[in-house]
Amino acid sequence: MRAISHLIILLLLMLTSCAKDQQTFEVIEQQEIDLQMIDAYEEGLKSLDEGDGLLAAKKFSEAELLFPQSIWAPRAALMSAYTYYSFEYYNDAIYELERFFKTYPNHPRSDYAYYLLAITYYDTIVDETKDLDAILQSKKYLELLINQYPDTDYAI
Repeated sequence: MRAISHLIILLLLMLTSCAKDQQTFEVIEQQEIDLQMIDAYEEGLKSLDEGDGLLAAKKFSEAELLFPQSIWAPRAALMSAYTYYSFEYYNDAIYELERFFKTYPNHPRSDYAYYLLAITYYDTIVDETKDLDAILQSKKYLELLINQYPDTDYAI
């Protein structure tokens, strides 16, 4: 009986000592997934306006990953690619655009994505006499754009 009372006292002391260490609690607010995606997209736009290209691209990718079934997911993927392109991260832009075509093969903004891919390859040309790959890739995507989307502004 005495052992049980000592055990109970020991447990009470342990519980009260643990309770004193935890004085603050953080409240985690949980949002619906679509609201989280919109917040990430808006943070990407804000970072892009502020000139932080890497953070903007990261936020656009995060928005796409949060809710891939949303109509905003392909837009976020394109914004990520555009952000990489505009900050001269051409390899990352090419990767994002190729991933866009695999993930959203029949998207209505594919004309813009092909245009962006073509000019990204064009901007990677350093010396046209030594490296023909970038020239040929740019030409390939411009021809594809002209042939598949002749009535768009990007084909002009």
